[in-house]
Amino acid sequence: MENLYTAYTKVMENKTYYFVKKYLVFPEFKNVEPMQESFGMHIDFNKACSIAGVNDPVIREQLFNDAKGTFQQAKVIDLNTVNFSGKSAAL
Repeated sequence: MENLYTAYTKVMENKTYYFVKKYLVFPEFKNVEPMQESFGMHIDFNKACSIAGVNDPVIREQLFNDAKGTFQQAKVIDLNTVNFSGKSAAL
């Protein structure tokens, strides 16, 4: 069993949020996908790591460097008056 970590950022409502995920990986088993163990999200990178349970300073530094290059925009979903059948709903 091993741990795998990912980190990325998203800008939502003009604030940069850090997302940190910790996965369990079982390389000794074939066809077993990594399983997410914990997840942290916060505007402070260290707080996001603490929430996700990532305490190793070397791993945190590596994740921070990874996250700096991953600015993603939040997905904006346009809400309109079209119902699920694709026809305009009567107002």
